[in-house]
Amino acid sequence: MGTYLLLILLLFRVATGAESCSREELFSRLNALLEKHYLWWDRIKDASWKDEKELMEQLRKIGDRWTSITRQEEDRLWYLSSRMVGLGIRWDNNGYVTKVFPGSPAEKHGIREGDLIVSIQDITDKNLWRKAIREVERGQPIRVELIRDGLFLSLQVEKGDFVVSPIEEVRIIRQGDKELGYIKLTNFTQPALQGFREAMENFKTRGVDVLLIDLRDNGGGLISVAKGIVDMLVGGEGIMFYLEGRKGNMGVYQFKNPEGFKKPVVVLVNRQTASAAELMAVLLRRYSKAIIVGENTVGKYVGSNLFTLDTCLGLVLRLITFEMKLPTGEAITSERGITPDCRLENKDPIQVSLECLSNHSVGVFPAGQP
Repeated sequence: MGTYLLLILLLFRVATGAESCSREELFSRLNALLEKHYLWWDRIKDASWKDEKELMEQLRKIGDRWTSITRQEEDRLWYLSSRMVGLGIRWDNNGYVTKVFPGSPAEKHGIREGDLIVSIQDITDKNLWRKAIREVERGQPIRVELIRDGLFLSLQVEKGDFVVSPIEEVRIIRQGDKELGYIKLTNFTQPALQGFREAMENFKTRGVDVLLIDLRDNGGGLISVAKGIVDMLVGGEGIMFYLEGRKGNMGVYQFKNPEGFKKPVVVLVNRQTASAAELMAVLLRRYSKAIIVGENTVGKYVGSNLFTLDTCLGLVLRLITFEMKLPTGEAITSERGITPDCRLENKDPIQVSLECLSNHSVGVFPAGQP
């Protein structure tokens, strides 16, 4: 939700006497939370801002793309039941719609896979489309202009909620006399744990030779859920990783099982793979010798906590408070993201994954014969 809309809603509640909340109280609490908990406080402590909009602009200038003000209700919907608020579409680097989520506003208003998006809210810069969607209030229209079969269309799509299943696809892929267990994991919300566990039970029953985990377009989620999934695959003892805030340690994550999944693992990533998804990829590479295939990832080696801003509107501050670190003390990745072992370069992901396994001498497929 955009800062302007949040302020308008807050002022409306104050004016109508819904509860005794004020913008001054909200801004004062916001500043106090930053000073006490913000990971990069040293970068902004000498700066000044007169309102939330200027603050967010300041944070973006120092490279913080993630701190935001949102509604507690929306965060609860997302983490507990994988429900998002937006349009319900995914697009590629050229603007073509690659996914329309079932039951989403986009599906209800007729957007289809293969449509070419020209603009969203009259914005043609693809890098700003997600921001444009976030700044529209739930239930309000979002203008989407697109081209379908050479015909220009202008649609008004009402922003709403929809389900993003954390397990988008599970299947067995046969290559000669070998079988690959493929699972596309789209987020790390609570339902992801059970879905991944069921998929792994199926793969183990079938005796798959390779596990292929697709984390493309996975923007992360709960670290505890990501750790729970890694526990199903990685074996070891001692510290697996830890979280470090401004004032020291914020959580240590130990290995849970002495033995992990013994078959080769390939992880698919792209430039939208972020946060807990990057953590999972790095842990699998480090502890299970997984091969990473795709593009450089986002480079979000930090995480956030939620803080209540007011009780009138249920506004919360999602604030960057810690780094995710390996036992060596190094961050899980840099701002440049994870560098893959092999790049897709518009090739078939399954074929490239098998070739990458062969080239890295994993031992499942003879070299040159995936």
